[in-house]
Amino acid sequence: MADRAVGVVTAVFGPLVRVQVGDEPLVVPFRRALRWSDGVEDRRLVVGDCVFLDGKSPDLVVAEVSPRRTTLTRRSPGERRARVIAANVDMAVVVMAAVSPEPNPRLLDRLLVACHHAGIEPLICFNKIDQGSAGIDAWIGDYQDAGYEILLASARTARGVGVLTRKIAGKTTLFCGPSGVGKSALLNAIHPGYRLREGSISEATGKGRHTTTTAQLLALPGSGFVVDTPGVREFGFWDLTPSRLQACFPDVARAGSECHFADCTHTNEAGCAVQASVQAGKLSSRRYSSFVKLCKELVETQDG
Repeated sequence: MADRAVGVVTAVFGPLVRVQVGDEPLVVPFRRALRWSDGVEDRRLVVGDCVFLDGKSPDLVVAEVSPRRTTLTRRSPGERRARVIAANVDMAVVVMAAVSPEPNPRLLDRLLVACHHAGIEPLICFNKIDQGSAGIDAWIGDYQDAGYEILLASARTARGVGVLTRKIAGKTTLFCGPSGVGKSALLNAIHPGYRLREGSISEATGKGRHTTTTAQLLALPGSGFVVDTPGVREFGFWDLTPSRLQACFPDVARAGSECHFADCTHTNEAGCAVQASVQAGKLSSRRYSSFVKLCKELVETQDG
C-alpha cells in the first residue's frame, strides 16, 4: 500500500476508527493533531468523513480530514454544543412506522428541517405498512401537498424495498427516525448480509427499544453507502436561525413568496400570505402550527 491512502470512516471506537480503503476495511488509530480544513467547529471524526492515511500497512494512521460537503448536526442533548451525526451524506431516509410505535409528525418535521438545513435530500418512508395506515391517514396528505417524496414500505413483506434499494444506489444515504420503526429491518431487507440486530416495541410504553447504539456506515453491494443511526426521541437544533427556518419548510416558503414584506415572520403580520393560505385551506394548519412552534423555540434559544 502506498505511503498515503484515501478512505472513508465507517465507525468510530474511541481512539480507533474503522476506515474503508478501497475494498478493504481497516481499524486504525488517528493522530491527536489531525489536520482539518478551516471553519470546522466540531473537530471529531464521524462516519462519512473522507480521510487521508499516512504510513504503510499494517501501520497506517489517519492524518488528515477532507472538507465536509454536508454535515447533519444536532444540539448535543443536555449540552450547549453541536454534535455532528454524519458527514458527506447525499440523502436521508426519514423512517416512521405507519402504526406502531405511534408516528410522531412533530419529530418528523424536526428531522425534515434538519435535512433541509444540512442540504441533504430527504425521503419519507413509512415502514410497517402491512399493519395498516391508521396512524398516518389523517396527516400524510400534508407531506404529499408539501412536495415530499413518500414511500410506503414493509420490511416484513418486502413492499417498497426494491424501490428503496434503487433510490439509494450509488449514494451515501442516512437512515434516521425513532427507535422501533424498523430502520435496521429495512437495511437487512435491502442487504441481508448486514445482519443488523432488529428492535422491538416495549409493551409498557409502546415505544421502540434502542438496538443501534452508535452511527455506522455500511457499504452497499455495487456502490454507495448507508448510515444506520440510533433511534431518536427528540432532535435539538444547533445553528439554525429563525430567519432560515422558512427555507426548511418548502410548503411555507412557497406561500411566503407572496408576502408583501421580505422579512415577514408569518406569525402575526397583517396581510401575510402564509396565514392567508392556511385560512384558505391551501396550506396545512398542522404544518403551519409546527412552523410557528419551531420558530418560537429558535427565538427563545437565541435570546437564551
